[in-house]
Amino acid sequence: MKSLYSLRLLLTTALVLGTASAGYGAKADNTPTFSSDVAPIFHNRCVSCHRPGQIGPMSLRTYEEARPWAKSIAKNVKTRTMPPWHADAGYGPFTNDRSLTQDEIDTVVRWAKSGAPRGVGDFQSKESHWSDGEWILGEPDYTIEFDEVDVPGDGPDLFHDFATKLPFTEDKWITAVEILPGNRQVVHHVVLLLEGGEGVGIQQRMVGGWAAGNEPDIMPPRTGRLLPKGATLIANMHYHPNGTTQTDRTRVGLHFAQEGEIEKELVNSWIMNTEFEIPPGDPNVEAHSTYTFPQDSHIYALFPHMHYRGKDFTFTATYPDGRTEELLKVSRYDFNWQTTYKLEKPIAIPEGTRIDCVAHWDNSKNNPDNPDPTKTVRFGPESYDEMMIGFVDYTVDVGIRPRPTESPIIAKTAELASLYPGEVYVLEIKVLPSGGKQPSAFHVPRQGEGSWYVAFGSIVAPVRIYDIAWSGQGFEAKVMVPGRGVLELKGSTDAAAESLSLTTIGPNGKSGTYNGALAKALELQGLAFVPTD
Repeated sequence: MKSLYSLRLLLTTALVLGTASAGYGAKADNTPTFSSDVAPIFHNRCVSCHRPGQIGPMSLRTYEEARPWAKSIAKNVKTRTMPPWHADAGYGPFTNDRSLTQDEIDTVVRWAKSGAPRGVGDFQSKESHWSDGEWILGEPDYTIEFDEVDVPGDGPDLFHDFATKLPFTEDKWITAVEILPGNRQVVHHVVLLLEGGEGVGIQQRMVGGWAAGNEPDIMPPRTGRLLPKGATLIANMHYHPNGTTQTDRTRVGLHFAQEGEIEKELVNSWIMNTEFEIPPGDPNVEAHSTYTFPQDSHIYALFPHMHYRGKDFTFTATYPDGRTEELLKVSRYDFNWQTTYKLEKPIAIPEGTRIDCVAHWDNSKNNPDNPDPTKTVRFGPESYDEMMIGFVDYTVDVGIRPRPTESPIIAKTAELASLYPGEVYVLEIKVLPSGGKQPSAFHVPRQGEGSWYVAFGSIVAPVRIYDIAWSGQGFEAKVMVPGRGVLELKGSTDAAAESLSLTTIGPNGKSGTYNGALAKALELQGLAFVPTD
């Protein structure tokens, strides 16, 4: 009996030791566990999207949620498909870099290959930080709720612009912006712009934005976006049908600075090209845009923007001493992930530094995202059009705000008048609902196509004038205006008076009349403009 008891004791001990080895010996052979090794990675890099109500197709907050997806997760992190981060290696570093290090990738892959063990205990996550349906930054100082939008189950992408006149009777500084899409299944992205405001003039300024994977926009310490009294907030909403009828009601939360808190305005500059043309089927079309800083500054963030045909984007600085430096390169641009690359350390930009942006598009049938490879593509607001914008967030070194500079539309008009003497006219038009009239440059040549150039803040964007037919001093033509469709143009010029009379007729029969003066390059150089009511 004693020997039998000893045998049972030996077997029991072996069984217990074996079980302990299987359940708790993971650390002894360096096998990663969810609770100790993998969960911290998920919560730092993945849970912003992979939680209930967000864009991720599954939640990864807990072991029970993540375990069924272990093999798929390992595959996607190994190929660096997830988490999505498109900046090339060697740039930055960036405060919002959600890419995984090679050690983190190896940890997730080894965890999945080892059977995805749970480990001991539960990882204590920042659960309150990711509370479902709550403001991540806490209750905003001011909340805007937009009207409900019905999104059909199929068809083309939808765009809505919501304009909200803000009630503030004094200037404010915005230190953070949080956007809560009402239905993340169909909201592709949101862009927030401010337009107008007392003492600012007619212009549009970016305030913030939201796209899949983005966290709230928090301005760097002691900086903010100026919100002038009398301004209007524009929310450009982009919806993508997902197969079933949906509704959305998006909210925006603004956080304001305390008195004396702001030392610098965080300026958003748009370095853009609006005059490119992308031929059908071309797999590698290149475009350039440039901006020269007029005073010493520091860059805080870079944001490349194109649409579905976008292929790659590069920012390069050329300093006054001739030295060049690539600030950011995105070799695998993806329109579905609108990422602002926020620098850990701002880059010093001396006066006279030129920022060059270079972008490429793939308009071939080999681009799986291409809406139509048989189409000639130009600048436009719809996703099936294209854009080429290098957004730059910066502050100036001297003063709170940048010094006034030459009006971009006046500078463009002077350039056109020099290139096409006798063909360019200045017309005052009303561009923004909340503003007065502003000058535009109207180029109507005797041969070929022309353009109507309009300013939106620092942006000067052309719309195409085509089918131009002259008869003496009179002409007829067409112009495609984004958001308004094709307008019929009827005009006449007076050589002696150096003037232009123009009538526009919209698709609904509504007409408008304009009188313009011939643009002369030397008279325009160095001028600014003041909007009129």
